[in-house]
Amino acid sequence: MAMKYAVSASLKNSATLLGASPERILSRVGLSPSLANDSDLSVGADTYFRIWEATRIEADRPSFEMDLAMAYAHGPFIPPVFAFSCAETLGLGLARLADFKPLIGPVDMDVQRLDGDLNVSMRPSEPGLTFPPSMGLFELIYMTECARTFTGTNVTAVSTCLPGPLQVDETCLKFLGAAPTISDHVGLTFDCKDADLPLITRSESLWETLEPDFVEQLEERMGQATLAGRVKRALTESLPGGSTSVDDMAHRLNVSKRSLQRRLSDEGTSFQELLNEARFEMAKRYLKDSALSLPEISYLLGFRETSSFFRAFHGWVGTTPGEYRAANSSSAEHS
Repeated sequence: MAMKYAVSASLKNSATLLGASPERILSRVGLSPSLANDSDLSVGADTYFRIWEATRIEADRPSFEMDLAMAYAHGPFIPPVFAFSCAETLGLGLARLADFKPLIGPVDMDVQRLDGDLNVSMRPSEPGLTFPPSMGLFELIYMTECARTFTGTNVTAVSTCLPGPLQVDETCLKFLGAAPTISDHVGLTFDCKDADLPLITRSESLWETLEPDFVEQLEERMGQATLAGRVKRALTESLPGGSTSVDDMAHRLNVSKRSLQRRLSDEGTSFQELLNEARFEMAKRYLKDSALSLPEISYLLGFRETSSFFRAFHGWVGTTPGEYRAANSSSAEHS
């Protein structure tokens, strides 16, 4: 089944920024103007790119790509770019952006170190499609501005390229540092020393909190999400509240209890195995990184009695929770 991409929010935002009519944009690509009011509007990859071209024509301004790129670089929260901003360095951030790029459009992004430099390339994710050069220019400006904002420097790519000829105005040329060459893809190359620039926006702790949700979105987008993964994530979120039964999870995930058990069996696991795994992983985290008492941890893991927690933990690792904490807590590691 062909993949669909949500365009409602980006269509409205872009039209507002550019003073264009979303209804006229949709009409240009053969869609009903009434769909401009559909908050769940999703389209295929070909239509996604055609909407871009229609937006450019309706905007009818020389600074179209620059205006849009600068507004988005300092505007709406976009998960892949937030992932970029939390990384340690520019190179790692761009690689993380590449991982989550499919969340927002039909684009495959590749980041590689070649001959010491950092090469970023983008192509349509579906064969037979053409990356609009205008969208390519937007990407070059947008990623450059994000790189500058996140590093707090005036970092500039040593070279750029577009997948076709495009008249680029002087403002864009000055911003990019040189005219893009023509290639079969959209690309930027950063000098090796710039690739290792630290990001002033980096935050591993915040990223660790949000990454599971981004990964789940990506798995669902790519059709790779498993029910076992969804159940385990739901258990991790629900255990502190005491929702530990298979009925609780079936209700939360909107599936029948029988269907949930059957599908988990097809995936080679069971609800009880996932519950044990979730409890074990959370127990280790609580014991290593918190000052919670053992009864408090037992309660947060959904055990009715602390003795049940002790027996379960001993079965997992062969030691008591107290012994594990003494050997693995943050204070013990730094003592």
